[in-house]
Amino acid sequence: MTEIYDLIVVGTGSVGSSAGYYASMKGLKVLEVDESQPPHDQGSYHGDTRIIRHAYGENPMYVPLALRAQELWQSLEKQAQVKIFHETGVLNIGAEKSQFLSNIVISAEQYHLPIKIYDAKSANERWQQLNLPIGFEATLESRGGYLKSEDAVSAYVNQAKKAGAHQKFNTRVLAISDEHGLVHVQTNDGVFLGKHVVVTAGTWVKDLIPNLPIQPVRKVVSWFNSDQSLSERANFPAFTAETTDGNQYYGFPANDGMIKIGRHNGGQIISNREQRVQFGENSEDYDEITYFKQHVLRGVNQLHHGVSCTYDVSPDGHFIIDYVPGHKNIQVVTGLSGHGFKFASVLGEILIDRVLNIEPKYNLTAFSLSRFLK
Repeated sequence: MTEIYDLIVVGTGSVGSSAGYYASMKGLKVLEVDESQPPHDQGSYHGDTRIIRHAYGENPMYVPLALRAQELWQSLEKQAQVKIFHETGVLNIGAEKSQFLSNIVISAEQYHLPIKIYDAKSANERWQQLNLPIGFEATLESRGGYLKSEDAVSAYVNQAKKAGAHQKFNTRVLAISDEHGLVHVQTNDGVFLGKHVVVTAGTWVKDLIPNLPIQPVRKVVSWFNSDQSLSERANFPAFTAETTDGNQYYGFPANDGMIKIGRHNGGQIISNREQRVQFGENSEDYDEITYFKQHVLRGVNQLHHGVSCTYDVSPDGHFIIDYVPGHKNIQVVTGLSGHGFKFASVLGEILIDRVLNIEPKYNLTAFSLSRFLK
C-alpha cells in the first residue's frame, strides 16, 4: 500500500527545516526532501551566521514576525541544546532621516523596542573603529545579534528526525502535481504522496512553480583578517550600513581573528545553477567591500576568503508567503530577497498552522502573490 504523508517538505533549508520540525512536533506524518544533505552550501543559508534584528528598517510590518522568530530560535536552543543566538547587539548606520533609519525608529516606538541613537560624533567616540561622516547617525538595538545559521538548520533537521520525520536527502524533486486533492511529488527516487506540500526550494523554486515572480541573484560574502577591537569578545556589535556610495553593507563581530562583511545590494542576475560560480571567478568579488573598509570601518585587514551564494529576489524585495494559485494544499515561501533567514523559524510555524487550519496570528496580506497580479 502506498504511503501517504500528512506533509511533504520540498526543500529542507532554513524555512523547510523549520516547517518539518514544527509539523513533526505536532504529530504529523512528515517527509522532508532536499537535493543535498542539509546543512549544505547550495542554498542561501551557509556562511555560518545571519543577523537578527527586531526594529526593522525594511518595513515595520516585519516586527511581529521578528519578535516571534526570536522566541522560537531561543526555544529551539533549549530543545536541541545548541547555541544558536548570540546577543551582540545590532548597530544600524545611515544618513540622518534616511528611510531605513526612520523605519527603525518608527518600529521601535510602535513596539516599545529599546534602541539608542548616536550622532556621527558620539558613534565614532563609542566605537573608535568607526569613521562616520557628519550627517550620519547610528541606532543600537541591544537585544539584537546574530544566529548560527547552519547550526540552526542542523538542529531543526535532527530534532525533526527524533520526532519521527522521514527524510529523503540527496534527492531531487522533478515535479509537483495535485491530483484529486492528493499531491504527487515526483523525484529521481520515485513518487511520494502527501495531503499537503510546502515548497521552500529557495533560489530555484521556479523549476517547480514556473510562473513565480522570482529572480535568482548571485551574491558573495567575505572574511577579512581583523583587529581584536572588532571582535565579539571586545563587545563589537553586528551591523548594517547604508553608506554615501549608495550601497548597503552588513557584518558581524570578528571571531577567530576574522570579520565577515557582505554587501546586500548588487550581485549578478543569473538564470541557472552553473552561473553561481565560486568566489573570485568574478573580478568584482574582491572589490565589493573596498569602500566600506576605506571609509567606514577601521581595523579590517587583508581578505582571508570568500564564498558565493544566491538570493531569491521578489520584485519589491518583500517575501511571498502564499498558496500556489488554485491549490489550497500546496504552499510556497519564496522571495526572501536576502533578509529572510532570521524569520525562518516563524515562517515554518505559519506554514504548519495553515496545514492544521489554524489562522495565523499575523496579517500576511502584504506577502500575498496577488500583489503582483494587479
